[in-house]
Amino acid sequence: MLLTTIVAASAILGAACGGSAPEAVEIPVNVAGEAMDPGTIRVKQGDMVTLKIDAEEAGEFHLHGYDIEQEIDKDEVASLYFVAKATGRFRITFHHTEEQEHKKEDTEGDHGHDDEEEGEEVDIGFLEVGPR
Repeated sequence: MLLTTIVAASAILGAACGGSAPEAVEIPVNVAGEAMDPGTIRVKQGDMVTLKIDAEEAGEFHLHGYDIEQEIDKDEVASLYFVAKATGRFRITFHHTEEQEHKKEDTEGDHGHDDEEEGEEVDIGFLEVGPR
């Protein structure tokens, strides 16, 4: 009888807490212009996430809240790995660098400046981490 009660309590507790273990998740992400596909990435807390990022332009992919940045080369797939520890909704931005390189060349030719300009930060999507 005691064993039956323990088994039943474990089953109820497991169902109430979701009972699922963290997963290794790989998500393809396409960055085109000022948008990301998918627009919102959804994972569960504890998941080991790898974003496979393919962008039309070179730049920096920035996951706010986790404060993770990844340099992205044009027409190459970059991998961004993190463990989804914090729950919530987090902004994802992209800093374009290809356009800035052209502006930098123009500026250097006219004024002789060697200062590197950072690309404009553009909101492209969100990461949503739900509780397990």
